[in-house]
Amino acid sequence: MSTPLLPGGGVDDERNKRMSVRASMPQLPARILHPAIDPTDYPIAARPNPIGQALLRLPVWVQLTILYVLSRIVTTVLMLWFASRQPDSWQISAQPDYFSFANIWDAAWYQRIATYGYPVTLPVNELGAVTENAWAFMPVYPFLVRGVSLVTLLPFEVASVLVSLAAGLATAFAFHRLMRYFLGPRAALVAVGLVLFGPISPLFQVGYAEALHFWMLCQLLIELRERRWLQMMPLIAVASLTRPTGLAWAFTMLLVILNRYYSQHVLRIERFDRREQLHAWIAAVFSGVMGLAWLILCGIVTGRPLGYLDTEHAWRNHYTGGADTPPFTPWFHAGKFWLDQPHGTLIVAVMILGVTAIIVGLGAPMMQRFGAEITAWGVAYFSYILAVFFPQSSTFRMLFPMFPAAAGPMALPQSPLYRVLVFAGAIVAQLLWLRFMWFVEPGDWSAP
Repeated sequence: MSTPLLPGGGVDDERNKRMSVRASMPQLPARILHPAIDPTDYPIAARPNPIGQALLRLPVWVQLTILYVLSRIVTTVLMLWFASRQPDSWQISAQPDYFSFANIWDAAWYQRIATYGYPVTLPVNELGAVTENAWAFMPVYPFLVRGVSLVTLLPFEVASVLVSLAAGLATAFAFHRLMRYFLGPRAALVAVGLVLFGPISPLFQVGYAEALHFWMLCQLLIELRERRWLQMMPLIAVASLTRPTGLAWAFTMLLVILNRYYSQHVLRIERFDRREQLHAWIAAVFSGVMGLAWLILCGIVTGRPLGYLDTEHAWRNHYTGGADTPPFTPWFHAGKFWLDQPHGTLIVAVMILGVTAIIVGLGAPMMQRFGAEITAWGVAYFSYILAVFFPQSSTFRMLFPMFPAAAGPMALPQSPLYRVLVFAGAIVAQLLWLRFMWFVEPGDWSAP
């Protein structure tokens, strides 16, 4: 059937008219900044603090290095105090030296991996269920420490701490750079300080992979903020084999991509070119693949397709009695285990609603100041933890990667009294974490 002619010249004229209308529409900018983003400090004190003024006159790298050294001195003093009171235990002998004390719990697994690698056959108990083994831990950190140990001839215990210390300093620099997109110089420094003095900051100087991953996380958020999609892919690969967060990062990018489509097609405030769309989807899919890579590799090497999941479940069998915990159910299983019913379910539900309100609900106006990328990471990582993690003694450590979405808002109030109190509270919380999580009491089996 032929297309009917339209008045005034037919189909070609109508097509030309549409094209001219489209051409006359204003070109959307490549990027807009949310009006809530304001990287400016507003002094509230009538008399400036001379110490603070002198510190801010120093180069930024000097400021961050001083802050980092001070934070590590505080943590070292606290850890040495606990080490001097450490009784003999199954984890470590009484009154160990610092490096031995810094390499207990999961650090012992990393040392085992660096020395012996990963088992080809998964260990099982008398019922045939997989038991705890090295496949629960990613390979980048232990093999990096092993390399440093071979080059420097230092023991693993020393090399592991040095690697974490270096990664912690790199985290301070990267997180400061990330915060400067959204905060003024003083507030950005406060945000970094809250992370360095915070409850879980001993991880910057023990034999755990977290410090290395925190640096990579900050770098990835910077790359995401700069929209360097393809450039972040090598770092995605390494980060996904450092800590199991590849799926969370893929979800983060998905949320950012959807936000970009919304900004272009609904809000009409910035464009999302097809070339950039292609790059974004390539990076997001790649992150999803890397999020599954270790699971697949474990299945190939051990001959058990679900060997990695079985290994992870081995740690929660103490709590669940071997019961299945499908995605998004572990928190409710934990609520029943720790608090019984109905209190367990109610508290978990309130907690989920509270975090959701802070990130995307009541706290949304504040989170808007920190861009879609940090908000997306907060939502994605919390969703990931909610889906796969069984809350127990490691809960605080597992939640710590949300610090980019927490430290910035906490650094906004510029009252000197507030800042003194929040830093004091952070150090007290660090003391409590060391006491109840890291310090080993007789019969203690709950790893931090």
